[in-house]
Amino acid sequence: MKTDVTFVHPPSIYNFRSRNLRPGPISDVVPSTPVFEMYPIGLISMLNYLTTRGYDARISNLAVLMLSSSTFDEEAYLKGLDSDVFGVDLHWLPHVHGAINVVRTLKRLHPESKVVLGGYSASYFAEEIMQTYPEVDYVLKGDLQERPMLDLVEYTQGKGDVEDIENLLYRQNGAVKSNKRSNDLKRMDDVFLNYELLLKNALKYHDIKGHLPFLSWIYNPMAMTLIQHGCNMNCAFCGGSYYSYKKNFFPHSPIVRDVSRVVDEVELVHQKLGAPIFIAGDINYSGEKFYTRFFKEIRERGIDIPLLTEYFTPPGLDYYLELKKAFPEYTSEISPESSVENIRARTGKVYSNKDLEKSVRHAAENGCRKFDIYFSIGVPGQEPDDVFADVKYSEKLFRDFHDTRMQLSAFISPLTPFLDPGSLIYEFPDRYGYRIRATGIQDYYDLLDFGSGWEDFLNYETDRMNRKTIEETTYIAAKMMADLRFRMEYISEAEHSRIVESIQEYVEGKPVEHKGRLDHHLTYMSKEIQWSRKHHLTLSSFMIFLYRQYYGLENSRMVRKLIAGFAAPSKKKESTNVQP
Repeated sequence: MKTDVTFVHPPSIYNFRSRNLRPGPISDVVPSTPVFEMYPIGLISMLNYLTTRGYDARISNLAVLMLSSSTFDEEAYLKGLDSDVFGVDLHWLPHVHGAINVVRTLKRLHPESKVVLGGYSASYFAEEIMQTYPEVDYVLKGDLQERPMLDLVEYTQGKGDVEDIENLLYRQNGAVKSNKRSNDLKRMDDVFLNYELLLKNALKYHDIKGHLPFLSWIYNPMAMTLIQHGCNMNCAFCGGSYYSYKKNFFPHSPIVRDVSRVVDEVELVHQKLGAPIFIAGDINYSGEKFYTRFFKEIRERGIDIPLLTEYFTPPGLDYYLELKKAFPEYTSEISPESSVENIRARTGKVYSNKDLEKSVRHAAENGCRKFDIYFSIGVPGQEPDDVFADVKYSEKLFRDFHDTRMQLSAFISPLTPFLDPGSLIYEFPDRYGYRIRATGIQDYYDLLDFGSGWEDFLNYETDRMNRKTIEETTYIAAKMMADLRFRMEYISEAEHSRIVESIQEYVEGKPVEHKGRLDHHLTYMSKEIQWSRKHHLTLSSFMIFLYRQYYGLENSRMVRKLIAGFAAPSKKKESTNVQP
């Protein structure tokens, strides 16, 4: 079926199924696998914006399709797509290998169609991308691209002038041209995350897997919304920080969404999907006026679904008292990065362990079901002993909250595989004690093209830990955490053995076996970051249940074949860096 726009989400590494890759812990604390098959939620908003204005648009999650079947023919699938414009996301830099190869394949199979790249990483490297890859027709640079994408579609259909499309990079007479940067705060009103449309489109185009947000979504559906674009914090490693967002993506930061618009999205999820929802952005940090109105509207509309919240700084008691009135079932997460307070402060997060513990206690006493705390390896000023101190601090937290009704979980993982382009550390590495080994877009492509393990992909080291030390520290900390979880009876003996054996395989350089499941991470089970299975029965959720049963029967055959392919010795790797 022909479309005006098809958004194609690539895998991180295009030929991951034919290579003996050792991705390690690079996706241990996110829902997706090391293929990074979770697409940016901005695709859902652009899909909504286009379709509500009469255009045919769809999402094709190529990464999920490739991951779910060893026999899936990605080239035949891409050839079967019929679209005037193909939008390929390059939001997260680890997708550069997949994105460029998808662009090349699409341009070869559909030479008359236009291919546009978008996302934070595409924006940061926009000029270099246009100069390096002739298969890319356009780059939409910046954020809030709903209207510019519509303008581009109309231009390809003979309406309007290319010079009037904000944020667009294109070629004219062999030279790269860059249009004016959008400065219209009203563009935030164009954002709407419509999961009902996502489900309808999956049926309309007979492509359920191609619309899945990530591989395991079918087993535990969840939705996502956000309260703002940009941020008012300057975390040193974050590509979406106040500094980076204003410099690279939009002149204002943050841009806070209208409260009722956010509640509209939550209500739609409640009515149509009946699933838990994650709100990206710190509701508490947005201020008492914002969260009081938000919770009030949730109660007035009778919305009752589980909520996952994230925090940039520890909330106080007043906030939790309001939260539990609106959401009887909720979980929380925060990333202090380090238990060593002066190291945490160097990352841009200035609060004490006492502040953190006090906030977690307030959550436990006010209905929080689960609280996840994330520590990082590779932050400024950190040495191996500081990482091991995080494990000891995790044990303190486990014991302090072991007898509460709330489950407390702690995670430790490295900043992998790349530092965010545009972040303060990336822009001023010397100031923070970093050495960055890749700077150009082709450098990152080559790291993913020629590397085989996560340690090969790392684009940085610090004045305290080189890449080898980061790798070794990660393995030691992961084993310490597994031992701690086993002692605290958070994981079984079998799961503890699986984690320890997997880590040992990495240490010894042995081929890593997948042990029956591709969504097992190196150091944690994927289900440990799933936070609720409370769902309301709706027509959509019932259809998802039926498809899950069918997919389970189909997948039992496919997974065995795919695992066998991953575990098989690889042939000598050939570069996919095909020059135009």
